[in-house]
Amino acid sequence: MHEPAGGTGPGSSRKRGAGSGGSRPGVPPSELAGLGLALGLTIAAFALGGNWLDGRLGTSPLFVLLGVFLGFGGGFWSMYSRLVPGRRNDEDPENGTP
Repeated sequence: MHEPAGGTGPGSSRKRGAGSGGSRPGVPPSELAGLGLALGLTIAAFALGGNWLDGRLGTSPLFVLLGVFLGFGGGFWSMYSRLVPGRRNDEDPENGTP
């Protein structure tokens, strides 16, 4: 008859047993939260460093913008290398680590 909101009927996109709130299988939500926090802190640190350089050199907003883009690039690469299978340093057979 009437399906409750957020139900699990045939027309629903919600699946039973998802468990971890829809995150990737095998990656705990706490690790994803940590990666997001690391990305934000990396961007903030590079932006603050750029702001300091701009204050010393009088080039505002050149180094702030450069710091934001470099921080995002570095943080994203770190996140990507930890999440993509085969990119983890602890699983690289060529490095000789288990």
